[in-house]
Amino acid sequence: MLSSKKRSRGFTLIELLVVIAIIAVLIALLLPAVQQAREAARRSQCKNNLKQIGLGLHNYHETYNRFPLPGLFTIGSGAGVGGLVSTSNWTVAILPYIDQAPVFNIYNSNLSAYDPANVAAVQAIIPGMICPSTPRASNAVNVTVPAPMAAAIGVSAALTLTNAGAQDYTPTTAVDENFLNIVNNTTGSVDGDGWATGGVISLTGTSPTIPNGGRLADITDGTSNTMMIGELSGRNQLYYRGNKLVASATAAGVMPSDEAGWQLAIGGGAWADPFNGVMELAGRATDGTGNNGPCAINCSNSRARFGRLEEGAGLYSWHTGGAHGLLGDGSVRFLSENISGKTLASLITRSGGEVVGEF
Repeated sequence: MLSSKKRSRGFTLIELLVVIAIIAVLIALLLPAVQQAREAARRSQCKNNLKQIGLGLHNYHETYNRFPLPGLFTIGSGAGVGGLVSTSNWTVAILPYIDQAPVFNIYNSNLSAYDPANVAAVQAIIPGMICPSTPRASNAVNVTVPAPMAAAIGVSAALTLTNAGAQDYTPTTAVDENFLNIVNNTTGSVDGDGWATGGVISLTGTSPTIPNGGRLADITDGTSNTMMIGELSGRNQLYYRGNKLVASATAAGVMPSDEAGWQLAIGGGAWADPFNGVMELAGRATDGTGNNGPCAINCSNSRARFGRLEEGAGLYSWHTGGAHGLLGDGSVRFLSENISGKTLASLITRSGGEVVGEF
């Protein structure tokens, strides 16, 4: 009588290696798709942030018949920090209109953002002011404006913000004459004014008269052809084409010696920072360097040209291919890195009379 033995069946080593290889290939194929889906969600949130900011600006205009001033320093002898009586900017002004009334209520507008009494308010993290695509270790920004730089606006002491809530958006307040000359191949000395009047305004005296902000009626180019706010992410660190630059070490109280040091001091990367009240488009070289150039999107996130307080590189984001801009009609457009410099300049000016066309 024949007997049969039941043989157990398992995986051979070759079969196991094949299965592992197949799983590895599937994971390799799946990960980029997951990453793209996550970035799409982050980009959508970033766009929505700007839409809410647009609603806040227009609700402010509805209340006061004008837009808020981009940035304001009020200076008086012997008051506040180094004679700095108070500061404000467009973000502080619209806090009640973007569901941030609790933060607005604890921010003392009679003092400056640098005053110790405003620490609790300034350190508040406002998600709607942060683009989730921006890579950063913390949503807090540390700022020190050395006394020699503060003296440029009439303040006699260094200014500091510690763990201040970050800000990835900036008003597009003007176009520098050199950028206009580069993109138009002309020479001249006329800046292009943006939607907001005055940029950062410094007032002196015991009872200064605060000017009015811009109005919808001033945007004669049309609100759908005028940009108000754009992405300028990653401040107060300085980036060229995604590469972070390290500031040169300087002694306390000494003027920074390079652009990265200027960015650390006046990059305007905190929502309460009055230096975030202006970005005059000057452009950079295609690698992000220089003081002026034809590249104005995703080449550098510099807010101020080395040696100047306001001339920034342009828009900057971590989105592939471009950055978001909020137009005066409340719509948000994704502006390609390849957009014409003339078109971008035309979008920033409010009364230039340019024909923008498709963009």
